[in-house]
Amino acid sequence: MNRELARLPIACLAGLALLAGAACSGDGTAGTPTPVPTTGTTTGASTPSSSPAGDDAFAGIAPCDLLTSGEVTQLGLTNPGEADQIGGAEACGWKVSGNGGLLAALNPTKGFADLDYEGEKTSPVKAGRYDAVLVEAHAGAENICHVVIEVSGSSSLQVISNLTAGSTDTAAACERATDAAELIAPKLP
Repeated sequence: MNRELARLPIACLAGLALLAGAACSGDGTAGTPTPVPTTGTTTGASTPSSSPAGDDAFAGIAPCDLLTSGEVTQLGLTNPGEADQIGGAEACGWKVSGNGGLLAALNPTKGFADLDYEGEKTSPVKAGRYDAVLVEAHAGAENICHVVIEVSGSSSLQVISNLTAGSTDTAAACERATDAAELIAPKLP
């Protein structure tokens, strides 16, 4: 199980280079993240109507191409995004001037059930034609929200939004994540 992707925001708060530069801009307020339990999940998403399988699910897709320059501007993000590989997943991070950022991570071999969200506040949502799961205040951080788009039972895309470290506006973080997920979903296989 790849727990590193589910812990990306924890790494963000701790100063992980990509996220510190690309998604954690803020007022310098530091938190003390604590890992969540590492077994199972509290909820899952059902498989979408079209489900590409496994390793080829994201063939030819670059994470930084998931948002056009117009969409990046619409979301208030900086362009271009910064590409990286985190926990074995191709990812792209965009900043929001003075208010955190957004990260999109392609998980070609990890569906929602394979990611570590046990004990998290989750709810089913839709992102375009895909089933997805909204994860509010990941690891207790009220400034973070995830939307995990289930591309197939064995592949997913995480859209992670964070506000500045001192923020407690989970709703705003979730609004950014869901708005981005809606823009990204039509570009998925």
